[in-house]
Order: sequence, then structure tokens, then C-alpha cells
Amino acid sequence: MLPRPDRRSLLLVIVLSLFCSVLDAVVFQHKYKLFTGGGFLQPHTFLLFSDRAWYLLAGWLADLTAVVCAFMLYNLLCRMQTSSRSHLWFALIVVLFQLGHGWVGGELYQYFGDNLDWQVLANLGGGSVLAAVSMVLTELSLHLLPVLVGLLVGLMLLYCVHLAFRRYRAPVADGAQWWRYSALLILLLFPLQWQLLATEQPYRFGLEKKLSQQLLSGLLNRLTDLDLDGYGALGALADTAPFNATLYPGAMDIPGNGIDEDGVAGDLPSLPAAGPDALRMLPIRAGQHIFLVVLESVRADALFAKQDGKAVMPHLAALAGQGSYSENAYSHTGFTTSSLKALFNRSLSYHPPQQNLLDALQARGYQLNVLSAQAERFGDVLSSARLKRPGHYYFDADSALADRLDPSLNAGSLRLSEQRLLRQLQQRFVQVDWSLPQFFYLNIQAAHYPYHHKEMLPLLTHQSISRQQMQPANKALLQLSYFNAVANADWLVGQLQQLLGSYQLSEHSTQLFTSDHGESLFDDGFLGHGHQLNDTQTKVLMVSNRDIDFPPVLGHADVAPLLLATALDLPLPPSPTAVLQVVGLVRAPQQIARIDSRGRMLYDFRQRHFRAGDAAAWADLAELSVIDQARALQLVQSWGMLRYQQSELYQQQLQRR
Repeated sequence: MLPRPDRRSLLLVIVLSLFCSVLDAVVFQHKYKLFTGGGFLQPHTFLLFSDRAWYLLAGWLADLTAVVCAFMLYNLLCRMQTSSRSHLWFALIVVLFQLGHGWVGGELYQYFGDNLDWQVLANLGGGSVLAAVSMVLTELSLHLLPVLVGLLVGLMLLYCVHLAFRRYRAPVADGAQWWRYSALLILLLFPLQWQLLATEQPYRFGLEKKLSQQLLSGLLNRLTDLDLDGYGALGALADTAPFNATLYPGAMDIPGNGIDEDGVAGDLPSLPAAGPDALRMLPIRAGQHIFLVVLESVRADALFAKQDGKAVMPHLAALAGQGSYSENAYSHTGFTTSSLKALFNRSLSYHPPQQNLLDALQARGYQLNVLSAQAERFGDVLSSARLKRPGHYYFDADSALADRLDPSLNAGSLRLSEQRLLRQLQQRFVQVDWSLPQFFYLNIQAAHYPYHHKEMLPLLTHQSISRQQMQPANKALLQLSYFNAVANADWLVGQLQQLLGSYQLSEHSTQLFTSDHGESLFDDGFLGHGHQLNDTQTKVLMVSNRDIDFPPVLGHADVAPLLLATALDLPLPPSPTAVLQVVGLVRAPQQIARIDSRGRMLYDFRQRHFRAGDAAAWADLAELSVIDQARALQLVQSWGMLRYQQSELYQQQLQRR
């Protein structure tokens, strides 16, 4: 029989837990549109009443457990000698902590979204976590004055409350009675919630955002981690080998050792012998001038799309008709920075084994010209792909801060208009010695979220959608605004064609136009990119003014040899027969996929199921057909090889050879 605590303590615990739950619900709705849908880059929502009720109940249980545990700790610190006044201080500390966490989390979300990972932080900071943190602190300093005023007002309020409650010192001697409640919640009720509900989507997505869920699941994970490998006995990533520290979910599989470390599709086979690098096999000589143009966030189906009977991309569509285009080109990740790295480094690895595209061009005497409307230091693209090189031309959004479209100096927010990029391009054309082979990389940011900026031309509409209006109910207006942004990117493509024509370069250049990723406009239930491996988010443009026999499928990592061979008027080198895709970091992905001639094979690490096609049902490996089982093994092995190849263990082995 559970003892009855003091009514004051019981009321305090219930009110505080409800406050935390309500505050989280309000914050999550504001950040993720969790209960209405329409959040940018958010894959899960609670639209049914039953889903909302279960989520709120599970969230309140997590908050109640956390508050009761904190209340028990508070009693211990007070040596079980608490009072109404100390209860009030406990309540104020919990409220301020929850509000402070919400504010800090909101500011971090503004800069990093939900990708708050040490490697992501390092990438955003140009390879340094400290640089990333410094960037955030610099941005937050703009809000320092109102924060200081708020803290001062809060301290004055606390002092007034302290004086007003001096006489409320009646003892509350029920601290010892809360042990059983703490044990019941932390050892039984919360583990049941974590194991039965929080392992399934969309509940896992929503609950993992809560601070209380993170703290309690982390505590239980530690308590049940018997082999100290970082994984306990409960939750979606429970350790199936609790007494073996080398076997756990997410462990790196070592090829050819006979052990399946990560528990996915058996042990990796031994690494195959490295084949010849297609780019290095091409002759060391220059060919035509090369123009590689990346259009931010432009979907593949926008190429021949029409809005109210008017072509969205008339200039690029005309080039596709005169030259060639691929209907099966893909981003490997659905994100900007990793797509650009794959384009230049020809790999998703942090240690790309293949020759860098710019290295190959420089070795053949090409003058390199980089003109980008974004800040290429964002996500470490600048240094990873080595875009800025001595003796070559470089211009990006950091080069023209006075002309930026957004007042923020955050690298992820910096971008330039199409008109500003055109002026820089015209200026560079005048300076260039066209008797030498030239390579131009252009990055056009017109279609970047929120699909509008202050200098955008009204090519398809004078209307633009606000961020608040970006809801499923306004999909038509959203698509109109997006297509107008895409039309502005195409306008610059047309200006480039005029510029090439005026210099009589059209027939002496190889042009390739692609996009970094697709964009979902609520086509698959949410807005944005990078959370689902489907055609809407990962299929990209691939258009050339030359007649190219594109392979059946290709990814950004396959572009460089194809581009250079075309400029050299040589047959295309053999391309890989499949494209590997990843959601998240290669070392810790959420989903992986492999696209071959039969379509896309997916694996979800969170659900631990395969799917043989975008419209197929999720299934275990044994439930797939014999052909699809083979495709599933190819998928897991392709990803496993890539992960191992970029690991420090493999790099150390290479150095010892």
C-alpha cells in the first residue's frame, strides 16, 4: 500500500509536471508543428485525437517521473526538513530551469535545427566544434540585452516572492514517503512507457524531444548497460548482446572477421580490391570550357513543369531538348553540404579515396572560377572540397556581405540574389583569358527555403507565401511561390546562355546543370528535404547542353568523370550500377537506401526493417523475395564498406601498409 503524501507536496508535483508538459507541447507545436502538420523538415505529426492523447499522456508520465525524482533529490538535500517556503523555491527553480532550457533549445534550433550532433557542429564550424559554438554565441549576443533585462526582472521578482513568503514556514514532513512513488515511476511505469510506446513512430520522434524523456531514458540506459558499450536493455536500440561490448546497435562491422558486430544482415565480406579511378584514367589534357551549375532545392520534376500554362524553367528545358538530360539522377543524402561534397570529392566519405574534381581539372591546366550565392564555409564545404585555391578565382556570399539578402551573418543564412551573382559573373567574364581552358562553378540560391527574397522577380506571380502560411491547406500557394523561385533560378540560367553567346562560347563549352536535392511541398506529408529517401526529396536535375548518354542511374559522386570525359570528347567511363543514399551521418544513419535498375531498396535503423520500393510495406529480411534479399544485402554491404572505409581504424591500416 502506497502512503499518502502531504496534499501540498502532491499538488506541487502534479502542477509542476503539468506545467512542463503544457510548455513542451506549446514549444513543440511552435517549432515542429507537431499537432497540426506543416513543420519545415519535420517527418512526423500527431493529427489523430488518439495519437495526440497517447503522446500527451506518455509525455506527462515522463515529466511526472522526472519531477518526482527531482522532488526526492530536493528532500534529500534538505535532509527531509522541508516547508511550504522551500516547496515554493523548488517550484521556482523547476519553472526557471524549464523556461531556460526552452529558450536555449529554441535558439540552438534556430541555427542547427534538429541536427545537433558533434560532427554536424564541427562541420558547421569549418571543422571545429569551438568555432561552431563561437558562431552561435556571436549570434546570441544580439539578444543579450533583452535577456539581461529579463534576468534582472526575474531576480527582483524572486526576491519579492522570498520576502512575501517569509511567514510560510510550516513543516512538510512527508519526504520519506516519496521513495516508493519514485521507485514505482522510475522502475516500472516509465520503463513500460519507454519500451512499449516510445519505441514506435511517431511517438518516439515526439517524446525524444522532451528533456525529461532524454534524462530518464539516458539514466535507465546507463543502469541496464551491463557491458558498458553505451546501449542498455530497453528502448528502440536495446542491446541484444548485453554481455559483449563489441556487439551493439550501431557498432562498426569489421569486414571479413566472421562477426556481425551491428546485428544487421550478417558480417561484412572482406574489402574488395580497389579498382582504377575513372577520373585518373582520363588523359592529362584540357578540353572544352566547363560550366557546372548547382541550383539549390530544385526538384527534378520542375524541369518541364508548368504553372498556369506557363513553363517554370523554359531556358533549362530548352537546353535539355537541344542537349540531353537524365531522368534518374539522385542526391546521396538530400542535404546541401553533403551533396556538394559528393559532387567535388566523389564520395560520401570523410576520407575520399577518389581524385577530387578540382584537382583533376587543375592538373589539366584549367583555370578554376567559383561563384556561389551561398557561403561555402557552411557545412565545411569550402575546406572539404578545397574550393578556394591559390591563383584561382573565388567569390561567394562571404565576399559580398553588404549585399546579403538576410541581416544574419550566420553561414547558413548568408545568400546573394540572382542579380548580384549575375553582375559578378559578367565582371569575371571580362577578366578571364578565354584562350586558356576555364572551369566555372556556379551555385544559385533562388529556390532556397522560404522560396522568396526581397529581390526576387515576379516571373510567375506577384504573390509570395509567408512562413506562417506554409501549411498543407495552402499547398497551392506554396507551390506557386516555390515555382516562382525556381523560375528565378532558371532566369539566371538564361542570362548565362546570353553571356556565353555574346562571347561566342556556346559551342565551345560543356555545361552541366544539377540540383543539390529535391524538395517536398507536403507531397509526402511534410515540408523540406533530407528526412525521407524518396524521389521527391532526392531526385535531382541533371541537364547538359551536350548529347550525353547518361547511365541508367547516377548520383552526384558519379558526375566528375562523366563531365570531364564529355569536355574531352571521349567515351564515358563505366559508371556504378547503383546509387547509395543515407539519411543522417554515414557513421550513424537513420535510413540507408540503394537505387539500382529495379528501384530503391531501403533499410530503417530505427525500425530495423527493409522496404523494396517506395510504395512497398516494411518487412524483415527473411520476408523479402530471394531477389530482394540479395538487393538488401548489397545495400547493407555498400553502406558498411563506406562506413568502414572512412573510419580511423581503416585509415590507420592504410598508413601501416
